[in-house]
Amino acid sequence: MQHGDYRESLEKRIERLGECLVEIRRQMEGLMADNQRLREIVRLAETELRNRREQVQKLEGELHALQNTKLEARAQIEQAIDHIDELIAQHEESPS
Repeated sequence: MQHGDYRESLEKRIERLGECLVEIRRQMEGLMADNQRLREIVRLAETELRNRREQVQKLEGELHALQNTKLEARAQIEQAIDHIDELIAQHEESPS
């Protein structure tokens, strides 16, 4: 192989390597852009998840309060019924 042929072959290889590097750089930039978009999507999803968790906790608190109110109302009704039963029993015991 002559010096000129060797030099030409080397220049072609260098040019091809340059083209490959440009393609690699282009693909890396695309991957970095995709990565940034995915990070933003994850950030938005985490924010939405936090909001939903807070909403669930709030609803659970409201449900617990309603259950307590229901139990208190039931206890009051039972007390009222007991009181009515006592009044009926007293009325039945008293001379008419």
